[in-house]
Amino acid sequence: MADQIDDYVKRPMRYQNIDGLDELLIGVLLTGVGLLQLFREIAPSGSIWKHNATFEVCAAAVFFIVVYDRKALKKRVTYLRTGYVKCRHTRKGVWRIVAGALMAIAVAFATFFVLYRFALPSSKLVVIAWTSALWGLIYAMLTWMDAAWRWVVLVALIVAPPVVAMLPLGHLWSDYLPYLLQGLIFFVSGAVTLTLYLRRNPVLEQGVE
Repeated sequence: MADQIDDYVKRPMRYQNIDGLDELLIGVLLTGVGLLQLFREIAPSGSIWKHNATFEVCAAAVFFIVVYDRKALKKRVTYLRTGYVKCRHTRKGVWRIVAGALMAIAVAFATFFVLYRFALPSSKLVVIAWTSALWGLIYAMLTWMDAAWRWVVLVALIVAPPVVAMLPLGHLWSDYLPYLLQGLIFFVSGAVTLTLYLRRNPVLEQGVE
């Protein structure tokens, strides 16, 4: 009973991503754009995928689909279970974000140092390391680090892409696989959050406004 009350009290703070849809859809967006870039790279000369306009139109379509689906899923899934709750940030929640952000920065610096010490430094590796750190910061702010397993996801999000970039996978995969991995990590985290949310929150008889 006490756990249920504690969960209810914390719910407004983490309501924005209580269902994991933001993580899930960011994963879809990152993976979709990454695949479009990969298709453009491997497409034969003269293919429609080689044109910048094709990439821009498809990327815009993916973005608008994600935005629309978020609103639709919130209405059809989230509001039927927990209603609409205005998010009010507490000091404890803010400190979780700060702790997650500091951890992301620290792990990013440590990862970059290790890569620089034991691998040949390159501008590509630097970009991948820092984009991973940036997505780590976004993940910490988005999720409020409200569960212990999120720290594992945060470390994976920051460390895994640069490490993959070092593997002897060939020029093509070493360029694009790290970014696809960032999207996949977001997608898996969102899927786990959504699954837990659906199990814990049955549909309400009447939506709460």
